[in-house]
Amino acid sequence: MKSIKLILIALLGLMLIVGCEDTKNDDNKNDVDAWIGTWLSTGQDVAPLLVALFAYDSVRVTFDDDNTLTLESHVANGAWTTLNGTYVITESDEGNIHGFYANYTAFEQEGIIELIDDDMRLEAVQTVPDIGATVPTVAGGFGADPALLTMNIQTYKRVD
Repeated sequence: MKSIKLILIALLGLMLIVGCEDTKNDDNKNDVDAWIGTWLSTGQDVAPLLVALFAYDSVRVTFDDDNTLTLESHVANGAWTTLNGTYVITESDEGNIHGFYANYTAFEQEGIIELIDDDMRLEAVQTVPDIGATVPTVAGGFGADPALLTMNIQTYKRVD
């Protein structure tokens, strides 16, 4: 009878462990499942800076669980352009805003990212090659750069 109780306790413990492992962590112990998927920004959700400089009307980003990403941008009345790269999201210990880094073949970006349910906000600037932009920080939050304010904030909706 004692051995049956031990077996049942061991099985219960195993079920609890397996039941708690429904999220994946990367090497930095970040919960990457929340970001995985495809996100679309259209219309007024496209950062005004991207509309003004590049005439974008849509931006789609896909985060994969192997830390690769696909960034697709669409020019009004034009075609889609695709960039592939890698990303790192450094989760903050406080709040919903986290650090963001992306490395594409031609450039690198740094900034901040926030996920609330099926909405995602991203504010990132090119850092390599250096264009002299101020990198948004977790501490500063969105729109903290007095030169850009909210002009560089991109809002996405989850599409898958």
